[in-house]
Order: sequence, then structure tokens, then C-alpha cells
Amino acid sequence: MRRLQTMNKTTLAILAALSASIALAEDFKTIDGKEYKNVTVSRVEPDGIVLASKSGISKVHFVELPKQVQERFHYNPEEAATEAAAVQQAKKTITKCR
Repeated sequence: MRRLQTMNKTTLAILAALSASIALAEDFKTIDGKEYKNVTVSRVEPDGIVLASKSGISKVHFVELPKQVQERFHYNPEEAATEAAAVQQAKKTITKCR
């Protein structure tokens, strides 16, 4: 009986993981018409989203996406600009240290 319960829990966990990965796959279309099909959002950054698919990983900047997608992922242009400035400053600092 105990073995059957363990098998049921394992089977349930596997099915849940498979259905979650299927449910999370989405399609995105940029404002200029480029399509990203059957992708998952692996990371949200201040200036865009990182998409993963079978063919690889792509970053799509929020300025390339429709307003509804920007709103869904809470895009804040000021925060993105601040982040970009910080990255540029860090690159300058690294270059000076070399």
C-alpha cells in the first residue's frame, strides 16, 4: 500500500510538471511583426523579457512589444533607463580598471 501511495505521488508530480510546462508556453509578437512561438518567459528584466524555446534563448526589449505586454510585465521606462545607465557606468569602471 505504501509503495502504491509513493507511485501515485510521483506520477502526480510528473504530470503536474508536464502540464505546467505546456501551460506556460506562449506566443509573442513584436510591434514590427516578428513572432516568437511556443516560448516561455525565463526572466523579466527592467528593459525586456528573456524568452526560452527549443531553438534557444532570446531577449526582447519592451520597446519592441505591444503596450499590453509591457503592462503585463510591469514595464517602467524610468527604471529601465536607470538600469541602463548603471550598466554603462559599470562598463566604464571595468574598462578603467584594466
